[in-house]
Amino acid sequence: MNGRSKPLHRWWPLAAAGGLALAVVAGRNLFTRIQGPLSGPVRGLAAPLARSLRHAAAPREGEADLLRRRVLLLSIENATLREALARARARAQDPHLVFPDQRLAKLLPCAVEFRDPAAWFKEFTVDVGADDQVRPDAGVLDAYGVVGRLDKVGGASSSVALLSDPSCRLSARLARTGLECVVAGDGRGGCLLEHLGGQDDVRVGDLVETGAGSLSFPPGVPVGKVLRLERLDEGLRLRVEVQPSAPLDRLDGLYVWVGEPRP
Repeated sequence: MNGRSKPLHRWWPLAAAGGLALAVVAGRNLFTRIQGPLSGPVRGLAAPLARSLRHAAAPREGEADLLRRRVLLLSIENATLREALARARARAQDPHLVFPDQRLAKLLPCAVEFRDPAAWFKEFTVDVGADDQVRPDAGVLDAYGVVGRLDKVGGASSSVALLSDPSCRLSARLARTGLECVVAGDGRGGCLLEHLGGQDDVRVGDLVETGAGSLSFPPGVPVGKVLRLERLDEGLRLRVEVQPSAPLDRLDGLYVWVGEPRP
C-alpha cells in the first residue's frame, strides 16, 4: 500500500493546478457570453446610486467653499483691525519727526484709503477728516519730507494733492542760501521751482525746504533736491527741476501736520 500511494501523493498538486486553470478559462468564456446581457441592468442599478452619492457630497463641498471664504474675510478684517489699532496707538504717542532744520510735532498718523491708477501722480485719499480735527491745506508728509497737502476734507476721509501735481504749490527756500521761491508739481512725478532769476545762486544737489508763510508746513521740512538747471530767455530765467525727497510711488508712514501755521 505504501509503495502504490507514493505516486498519487506526488502528482495530485499538478492535477489540482490543471483543474484550476481549466476553471479560469471556462469562467472567462462564460463571463464574456453574459457580459453583454448583464451590462445594461447592472449600469441601470448603479446609476441611481452614483447620482445619490454625488448629491450627498455636493452640499459638503459647497459648505467647505463657504467656510474658506469666511476664513479669508475674517483674516482680512483682522489685518484691518490690527492696522487701525497700530494707528490709534501711534496717535496716542504724539509722534514727531526730526529733520536737519526742523523738529516737527503735532502729527496725526494716517493711511492711504484710495489711490486711482489713472491719477497716480495727482492725488489720493487718506483716512482722516474733519472728525479728526484736520483742516484744508494741512500738510501731508512722511519721514523723508513733504508728500502733499490736504485738498478736500470730508468727515472721515480727505483727498490729498500730491507734491507732483501742478495744483500743489508751496512756499519754499534753498537750504544752502535761504533763497525764497515757490515749488509746484510738474505733473510727471517731480517738481519745479518758480520765481527764480538767471542770477540767483542755485546749484544741482541743493536741498529745497518748505519756506516761511506756508499754510501747510512750518519752515525747514525737506521738499527735495535740485536735479537739473536750465537757463531761459538768454539767461534771465531759471528752470529748476527738483527730485522729491519722499518716495511718492510708495506712500507709507504718512502724517498730517495739525499745527497752526504762522502768518
